Amino acid sequence: MSEQGIGGQYVPLLDTSDDEDEELFVNMNKELESKYTDYYQFIANSKSIRPICITEDVDFRNMSFVKKICWWVGTFFKLLSIIMLSVRTDRLSDVQYLRHHWLFYGGMLGFSLAAWSPQVIDTLGSNGILQEGIFRMEHTPAFAICVFGLFYYILSISFFFKYMGPWMREKFGTAKTLKFWEHFVSLAWQIQTIGFWVLTITPALFEKELEVIPGWLTTTSGILLVVLGIGSKMGAIYGTGYNTYYWYDMVTDIPNAYFVEVGIYKFIGSPTYTLGRGTSFGAALHFRSVPMLVAGVVDLVLINLFNKFVEQPSVDKMYSTPKQKEESYKSTPSNI
Repeated sequence: MSEQGIGGQYVPLLDTSDDEDEELFVNMNKELESKYTDYYQFIANSKSIRPICITEDVDFRNMSFVKKICWWVGTFFKLLSIIMLSVRTDRLSDVQYLRHHWLFYGGMLGFSLAAWSPQVIDTLGSNGILQEGIFRMEHTPAFAICVFGLFYYILSISFFFKYMGPWMREKFGTAKTLKFWEHFVSLAWQIQTIGFWVLTITPALFEKELEVIPGWLTTTSGILLVVLGIGSKMGAIYGTGYNTYYWYDMVTDIPNAYFVEVGIYKFIGSPTYTLGRGTSFGAALHFRSVPMLVAGVVDLVLINLFNKFVEQPSVDKMYSTPKQKEESYKSTPSNI
């Protein structure tokens, strides 16, 4: 892909003529320029979800070298914070969106920061900045919270896509459904994250058995896996766009304008469902936590079951022209 973004080079998935598809692409910037008073209604009225690759509507040709560097640095932190905080931090730079949805977004961002605060406090305590050991938990309640978090996440989003979402679209409309979804999935992600975190504040297990494995080895391997996991998710968002990372096509029943095969998608079809799970295994190695390793395996199995029985059937139904069925399975971007 050139520095100008993917431009007009894309593979349309809808059964439209070349003229119609080109018209959609040419008119995209005009639609964005006209903007919206309600972002969610704007999406609900769209014929397809765009942009896909995050560089699609970025004109690098008219940027100076310094502006390009600033754009890439800013994008890096957007991607990183979206993955870490499980909230659309890219919207902090979208003045038009914030002007009309500041209260809604502020509540979502505040909830995310509040959910992360115990982990931040615990980390500061571990580094001697705050009192150490503020948060401690015995194994039984921690395991129960972890199991609940793992299964709540996967079952809640599965239930939404199979039953709740279609019902809400018919009852309340696509715009309100999408708006509700952003809070719904953020809550599910936060619950899952807390489920993993509580395993780090329990008494250590199998300490003697693990003494044969050097600490530097597990720490180094863990950090590398975490970097691999986060990097894979960042690559996925880069190639498929912020909206696709949040399953916008499945939530709204509006198809993505096209699929892409750029970056990480040239090598693996579902990076966030495979390599992206490296964060869980990396954390398990870093904390030398057998329970977290088991939780990572369970999470990996559950998310791929979701992909097989919920997401891919939805993809097959939405992009069901016979010629494109097989390609849909190979190229469909996966989410968190």
